[in-house]
Amino acid sequence: MIDFKGIHKTYPGAEPLHVLKGVDLHIGEGELVSIMGASGSGKSTMLNIMGIIDSYDEGEYHLAGHLIKGQDRMEQSRLRNELIGFIFQRYNLISFKNAMENVALPLYYRGVGQKERNAIAMNYLERVGLGSHWNHLPGQMSGGQQQRVAIARALAMHPKIILADEPTGALDSTTTQDVMNLLIDVNRDENLTMVIVTHESSIARQTKRCVRLSDGVIIDDRIL
Repeated sequence: MIDFKGIHKTYPGAEPLHVLKGVDLHIGEGELVSIMGASGSGKSTMLNIMGIIDSYDEGEYHLAGHLIKGQDRMEQSRLRNELIGFIFQRYNLISFKNAMENVALPLYYRGVGQKERNAIAMNYLERVGLGSHWNHLPGQMSGGQQQRVAIARALAMHPKIILADEPTGALDSTTTQDVMNLLIDVNRDENLTMVIVTHESSIARQTKRCVRLSDGVIIDDRIL
């Protein structure tokens, strides 16, 4: 599903920053994988390349059988919309839209009609336990509830892969576990490939595989 072969990434500047240094990584369909590493280790850059948000300089990246290299922005956007669901630390919800509208918004950009996209959004809000909160604005919900809306939004696109960047980083310990339980259930029930970048060992231990980065190289990759 995700296949890195010799991936290098350097950010230009007066002193170029070589962030990824020949990374090889294969993540199969349905895997639940955590990526850990200190700040500056390259984990966020790796996730951004996986998500077709950032490019790479050398090597090859195949995503669900597609070689990701040289596509124009429109094609990159199409691949993201078809294949990837994103979950972010700060939720990235639109403050003036209610929960249902936030979940339905990506479906609007895919051209799904209003009645159908609202029905899909409500289905996934029910799935994450927020059907009764469909008309609440983000500011009327707790952090955990907002993250559940963000998860519903990602799932509503029927992606093949979920990429989660510190999805519990802004939550307290109890809410963190609630959200993690939901992600584990989604991985199991939908057989979705899921990659979670985290600095929390307690989160990594609940995944099935942990990849550790240091200074742009993988130093450990083990089944848990």
